[in-house]
Amino acid sequence: MSKVSGKTDQAPRAVAERSPAPKRYHTLADIAAKAGVHVTTVSLALRDHPSIPPSTRARIRAVAKEFGYQRDPLLDALNFHRARQTQQARTVNSAFVVHAGTTRLFSGAHYQPLVYAGAKAAAEARGHTLDIFVVGQGHLAPARLNTILTARGITGVLLSTFEIDIEQLDLDWSQFCAVKIECLHLTPHLDAVSNDQLQVARLAMRRLRKLGYRRIGLATAREDQTRLAESFGMGVLIEQASLPEAECVPPLIFSLAEVPELPRIIPEWMRANKVDVIISNWNELFDTFATAGIRLPDDVAFASLDVPPSMPHVAGVVQNHRLVGQRAMEQLAIMTDAYQRGVPEAQTITYIPGYWQDGVTASSRPHRHPIWV
Repeated sequence: MSKVSGKTDQAPRAVAERSPAPKRYHTLADIAAKAGVHVTTVSLALRDHPSIPPSTRARIRAVAKEFGYQRDPLLDALNFHRARQTQQARTVNSAFVVHAGTTRLFSGAHYQPLVYAGAKAAAEARGHTLDIFVVGQGHLAPARLNTILTARGITGVLLSTFEIDIEQLDLDWSQFCAVKIECLHLTPHLDAVSNDQLQVARLAMRRLRKLGYRRIGLATAREDQTRLAESFGMGVLIEQASLPEAECVPPLIFSLAEVPELPRIIPEWMRANKVDVIISNWNELFDTFATAGIRLPDDVAFASLDVPPSMPHVAGVVQNHRLVGQRAMEQLAIMTDAYQRGVPEAQTITYIPGYWQDGVTASSRPHRHPIWV
């Protein structure tokens, strides 16, 4: 009681009771202590980092929710800025791996230099180097390649064009982020980027029919069909499904071993099926036509399913190989930055479409080929 008034002095106590205690904000250290993990593990888990097992991430998120934890947006912005500065300062090594049996595709009018150029440009734009490694007979064995990549600190791998007799590449995939460029037959089933060969074949069929051609014949290698998941053949069959039977030409599927015999095989196939126009991804057929004395487009028209930049006069579909390489490298860089190593649970494939190019080898007025008379 107050000695002056004789009344109990309760005012200060009431004020104190009405004043709320300062709110305590939980920290990463609190969550780490409750979850029984390191603070760094908590930080990575709350950012959904793939290096933390899903079960651990779920347990840490549950603790964070229990504590009502919220990330500081200003701190996130600062950390993002620091990470960007560090990323720009470092150089990441990546590998462009090809099979020894396909090194020929780096010469002449082949597509491999375009794929590599696109991938290299995308790599340099993101601060990556991109070195070529050849695996196979006379070159690196898979085990040796694995050792070299690990020793050089290379974690990103692009696999581009493997022969069909190579069905699997044995690397320790848990160490690498990897993307395939075409070679869809190759295991493991990594994410892949490919030209849309099915769309290419269908586009060629439709444009040639608009130009007036009716007997359209596909000629390609069996090895290419296998490597590209039968895409050319399926594209032709899809278009033929809506055509009269009289306008459906059976494809000529030859093996690489039969290539020397093509000057004999192709004219026989042409005559037997009265082919108006040949479609093929094999631009080497120009040499075959010359050897066999076949005149284009007088004896038969021709449309390439892969028109190279060096042949602007050829009719056919232009495949965007440079963009394929670029997209593959961009995807690999994202995976590398996010530490997404190993074989994915579900494979994704990105398809890049081609576009039609008019040319003198398949004009808009089909010839009445005297060779069939």
